[in-house]
Amino acid sequence: MAKAAKPSTQEPEIEEEVGTPPKKSKKKLILLIAAVLLLAGGGVAAFLLLSPPAAPKRGGAASAEASRAQLTAKFIELGQFTANLIREDGDRYLQVAISLKITNPDLEDKIKETKPEILHRVNMLLQSKYPSELSTIDGKERLAQQIKGQVEYVLGIRKTAPAISSEQDAAPETNTGKSGIADVLFTSFIIQ
Repeated sequence: MAKAAKPSTQEPEIEEEVGTPPKKSKKKLILLIAAVLLLAGGGVAAFLLLSPPAAPKRGGAASAEASRAQLTAKFIELGQFTANLIREDGDRYLQVAISLKITNPDLEDKIKETKPEILHRVNMLLQSKYPSELSTIDGKERLAQQIKGQVEYVLGIRKTAPAISSEQDAAPETNTGKSGIADVLFTSFIIQ
């Protein structure tokens, strides 16, 4: 009878196991929900970071032109220049890397064709500077405008050649935005 008692005690256990679904761990459920939330959050973040900024509603043609210029802007490296500066308190030199931001794609080929003359004019301009002229932000911005003027002259955008001497700081012609050269960028600027 002991044998008969065993099957009767085992049968209810089997029935309980078959009748009720097995318990799932709450930890697995929490991990699954956390993984889904992370994936969804990552997808939203990627969408927001990679989507282009919305166009401004106000501003008319000027803002539309500016946004178009940013979309079509291209950067052309002129290279790294090392130039002796005019002596003030000792021998000093300038090491600078220059890039051009252009908005007119036709200028890229013109710049490549005339690059030796552009490099010459930029070198001559850099060598005409005093260290004290280039130590301020205003001095660097003025230099960028002068380089832009030299490049515009070589490309035929300007009719008269800008001055290359430090004493003759001629006012640049006003072609802002029309020349296709949006900016002159210094990606490195060291005076030693």
